[in-house]
Amino acid sequence: MRHIVMALGAFCLALPVQAASNDEAGERMICKYRQETGTRFKAKVCKTAAQWEEMAENNRSGLKEMVDRPQIEIRK
Repeated sequence: MRHIVMALGAFCLALPVQAASNDEAGERMICKYRQETGTRFKAKVCKTAAQWEEMAENNRSGLKEMVDRPQIEIRK
C-alpha cells in the first residue's frame, strides 16, 4: 500500500501545471513573513508577484552597485 501511495504522489508531481498568463501571474498575491527588528515576532507582508520581483531586482542592482564600487579612493 505504501508503494502505491508513493507512486501516486510521484505521478501527481509529474503532471504539467497550467501556467497563468503574465497578467494573472503579476496580480497574484504572495504573503511572506518577515522578521521585525527588536521583536521576536514576524510580520506578514503581502504583495503581488510583480511587486516582489521588482523589490528583488532593486536589491540585486543595489548589491551589484555596492560590490562594483571601488574600495580605495585616490584624491589628487
